[in-house]
Amino acid sequence: MFAKIYFHLLIMKKQYIPEISFQNRQRKAFEFEIISADELLHNNAQRGHNSYRPNRIAFYAILFIQEGQGEHFIDFKQYQFNSESMIFIAKDQVHAFAKQVNMKAQILLFTESFLLKTGFGRQSPLQLSLFQYHLYPPLIQLSADHFKSIATVVDRLKYEYSLSQDFATEEIIVASLKILLYLSERFGKARSNQKFQPYYLEEFNTFQHLLQKNLFQNRSVQFYADQLSISAKTLNRITQEIIQKPSKAYIDEMLILEIKRFLMNTALSIKEIGYKVGFNDPTNFVKFFKKYTKTTPASFRKQFQ
Repeated sequence: MFAKIYFHLLIMKKQYIPEISFQNRQRKAFEFEIISADELLHNNAQRGHNSYRPNRIAFYAILFIQEGQGEHFIDFKQYQFNSESMIFIAKDQVHAFAKQVNMKAQILLFTESFLLKTGFGRQSPLQLSLFQYHLYPPLIQLSADHFKSIATVVDRLKYEYSLSQDFATEEIIVASLKILLYLSERFGKARSNQKFQPYYLEEFNTFQHLLQKNLFQNRSVQFYADQLSISAKTLNRITQEIIQKPSKAYIDEMLILEIKRFLMNTALSIKEIGYKVGFNDPTNFVKFFKKYTKTTPASFRKQFQ
């Protein structure tokens, strides 16, 4: 209850959620940064950016929490964390820090183009569950041994990042980040009981990519089934297997999330947002939103003003 009240207070008295781009504070030739949580929060405060209020990031972030406990807010949900844990935040997600006491953490920030250099990324054949927030929770609680393994790599990244542009600095950081992602993926899967058929998971990942490109233009299950060269029945079987819900429900769920982000993150009118996400009739747009959220777009937006 306290967390919900606190989150509500966090987002009051400001009109819209800011969108934060990658800053490259150290003027490196590559789009990667590793910084302590204390330093990040201090730097943001100096720039007039309140990290304790929701903001949408245009890059990826990994929080490596060494000590402390508390909450972190991601896409309208709060996640409880403890010492020796990791939180993964994907590009375009909305998140906010809570005011923690004695939290010690290192934060890794990098763009999608930098992530692709590791061989991972949204359009890469190598898929990570770490940033698939539709399938997995963003938090991993590490065992003592796993924490030590990750800490070793984080220390290596900090050292390389602290160097002036030396020989192969970027290449070593890319390689180290790839190791960290592989280890995190391994440790994350070790704590999960979810086992998916490889074919279903591959088709679901392709379905996600198609949604990212076409969601505002087409919400038809048949359209996506045709793009995948499968039947609508097979697509439903895939989504039921992977996320335990019909394809249409997942499509609408993703659209609602994007609408919420627009409502928080832009100054567009309700009518303009409706047009942007594929509704020519504002009345139908409001009905659609209210059906899934039990509130109107205008009422939802007021929470963030």
